[in-house]
Amino acid sequence: MKKGKIFIKRKSILIASLLVLTLIMTSCASKSANEATQASAPKENVYFDEVGIGGANYSVSVSRDSAAPAVAPQAEYDGEAKPGYTSATNTSTDLMAQRKIIMEGDVSLETKNFDEAITALDQLIEDFGGFAESRTIRGRSQNSRALRNAYYTIRVPADRFEAVMQDMGSIGTVLESNSKGTDITDQYVDYETRVRTLKVQEETLLELMEKSTKLEDVITLEKRISEVRYEIESIENTLRNYDRLLAFSRINIHIQEVDDATESDPVARTLGDRISGAFSRSIKDFRRTVENVIVWFAGSWIAIIFYGAIIIIVVLLIKKARKKPADSNKAENSAKKPVIPTRIFDSSQENKNSGEENTKDK
Repeated sequence: MKKGKIFIKRKSILIASLLVLTLIMTSCASKSANEATQASAPKENVYFDEVGIGGANYSVSVSRDSAAPAVAPQAEYDGEAKPGYTSATNTSTDLMAQRKIIMEGDVSLETKNFDEAITALDQLIEDFGGFAESRTIRGRSQNSRALRNAYYTIRVPADRFEAVMQDMGSIGTVLESNSKGTDITDQYVDYETRVRTLKVQEETLLELMEKSTKLEDVITLEKRISEVRYEIESIENTLRNYDRLLAFSRINIHIQEVDDATESDPVARTLGDRISGAFSRSIKDFRRTVENVIVWFAGSWIAIIFYGAIIIIVVLLIKKARKKPADSNKAENSAKKPVIPTRIFDSSQENKNSGEENTKDK
């Protein structure tokens, strides 16, 4: 009986010891996990340049635990657009919304109604809230299919860029249209980070200058503060310029006046349609060529008469110059020809005649 009681007591003590040991091990494991989590959390370290003061080197470093909730930086510039750069999310839509892309476009148009096209373009710019950055209109050419040309560089709100590009067809026949985007997200974020870093450095340098008692230290700190402030202003100007480019997209437009607009019909499929189209184009080209020749002749007849008279005079002079050497050569040849004596010729003729008479008498 005693042995059974002793066995039960030992068993209870063993179980209690195991429970206590399990609790101790669980507590230690939890503490180690917390320390490992804190140690493995990445930190963002910002290191500033060293500033020598009074023979000693001062350096400032700022670290921020990335485990803390990130705060989206706010726009701090006076540009026309201030889209704050927010932290990335898991959706592609949010990622694209955070991208900073500068859009540019080029459009080439032709129209038979040039004045109406210019008016329509000005109205389109006004309707979409844009403005004309530059505008050039060139005059008429008589010997070309193109009569007048207009070159526009316009700025439109970035969110209306695609709509403006699509509405270009209402101004005239679109010959060419292309657009491109330049992603400056990385540069923009780098500049923002650099500005924040420089501002922290500026505050630290100001605190050091307040604590400095030596004139040499104050002068060194003031010089460094001026350099930091200049760099901050330079980067902020770049960011403001980026904001303007992001807020308003640029479109280059070329409008060409023509007497026959390019047909926008689909490409002919049958042989008969292709032959008919080629024949129509040949007639138009021939008519245009004849018209251009007539217009050119009407505008150049004075020059034609003047230069024609000069050419005729030159030709006559050349012919006359060639005729004189021929006459002189003929005269020289006739002078060198031998002269037969007249008497010898006459006596021989008389002898011949007398011989003929004697023959007749016989």
